[in-house]
Amino acid sequence: MQNVTAVLLGMSLIFGSTNAVSGAASDPIPVNKEIVDPYQEYTYELMSEQIDKLAAAYPGLIEVKSIGTTDFGRDIKAVKLGKGEASVLIDGSQHAREWMGTNLILYMIDRYAYAYENNMKYDQYVVRDLLDHCSIWFVPMVNPDGVTLQQKGLDAFPEYYHDYMISMNGGSYNFKRWKANASGIDINRQYPAMWTGIVNSPKYPMFKNYKGSEPAETAEATSMIHFTYQIDPEIALSYHSSGEVLYWYFNTAPEHMARDKKMADSISAMTGYSQVKPVKDPSGGGFTDWFIAQFGRPGFTAELGPYQEETELPLWTFTDIWSENQNIGLYMASEGYKLWHERYPMEMIEENIQLLEPVQLYNRPKESFPVGGELGKVKVKTDARLGDWYRVPTWLGPKWIRLNQTPFLKGSSEKMEERINLRSPASVYKYPNQDNSVRLGELNPQEVQALERWNGWILIRTWLGDGWIQEQE
Repeated sequence: MQNVTAVLLGMSLIFGSTNAVSGAASDPIPVNKEIVDPYQEYTYELMSEQIDKLAAAYPGLIEVKSIGTTDFGRDIKAVKLGKGEASVLIDGSQHAREWMGTNLILYMIDRYAYAYENNMKYDQYVVRDLLDHCSIWFVPMVNPDGVTLQQKGLDAFPEYYHDYMISMNGGSYNFKRWKANASGIDINRQYPAMWTGIVNSPKYPMFKNYKGSEPAETAEATSMIHFTYQIDPEIALSYHSSGEVLYWYFNTAPEHMARDKKMADSISAMTGYSQVKPVKDPSGGGFTDWFIAQFGRPGFTAELGPYQEETELPLWTFTDIWSENQNIGLYMASEGYKLWHERYPMEMIEENIQLLEPVQLYNRPKESFPVGGELGKVKVKTDARLGDWYRVPTWLGPKWIRLNQTPFLKGSSEKMEERINLRSPASVYKYPNQDNSVRLGELNPQEVQALERWNGWILIRTWLGDGWIQEQE
């Protein structure tokens, strides 16, 4: 029976899930290329290799970056899938032995990217349209040191550290139960959310549950915190194992209860995972605890697979895990875009503008999200507006500029490139307005070189520099 199951699993992987994925139109489904094989143990090295292959296979759709480095020099990698301005965040392997979340995340990236490229659907979700509006950021392995220790044991670490690791593991050379990072600190008890009230924390580093000496002392937790502020996701989901349950509440504000419970009900309906009953002042320190408390947005922790005592999930459990979770990322992106649009109720508007001075670029229509770059004195076409913020195309993709104090022209000037005669004295202004604060001086009647014309103003070249005068009749 096991052999038959294995064959069926292989066929499912080769030909795709016919009950979930379909062509966006009536066209035949393309041959189902795959990069990720989720029925294997994903080491840090293999994960990194597969992420690079995915990025190479889907340029422009997948972006990879390091969000930090562990104590033992491993990069904590983040993967962006999509082109949308809104974003959601999914992470896995905060706990070492719970690396099945890495397998799930990598396969999500693989399958969603393939569906995007071929304009396919997962149930009701048109993947290309969805990911053009909302990007999914993944952190497949938050705890690469811990995962490596759990999978490979002492040989993957410097010999001088072995005795300490063995002592943290209760004298055992078998690290299959290991849950913490390689320094014996539980990353998912490191986030500053009611950290002092965490229950059942050992007094010293060990294979599980030690919360550390202070919140966010680990490189892993600090990296996740900084990264979350940077991408500003609408929803966060952490994949853990095991038990097939869903956490969604952490002293959630009354005004957010109905919203978050509705989403939890939808996730439970898709996965079959039972919801952990909300209790007042639960033990905190978890990533989604912090996210809910800090951002006031929906945060979920899903425990994958049937319960396993002090070890990893068997690989054969992935079949059901994928069946239960294959639409979750797309559901989050769909809901995330709705929440993002509520926060940023932009007006879709096409308008030509001409910048008269360089202006700072932003990832969001908000001062706290600057991009490391400027847009110069150029003509651009906006496609959205929110107050005095405008979204414009750039070499970095769509970005926002704020025009509250930046001189600009509505529409575009027209080139003149001719010489004109001033018949009377003309005041010269840095910009085309009669504000004395930008007045450069005055020209006597003379012949000048005209460069551009806009709305009754002419840009001319003078000994004062380029400046604007009002067109003379």
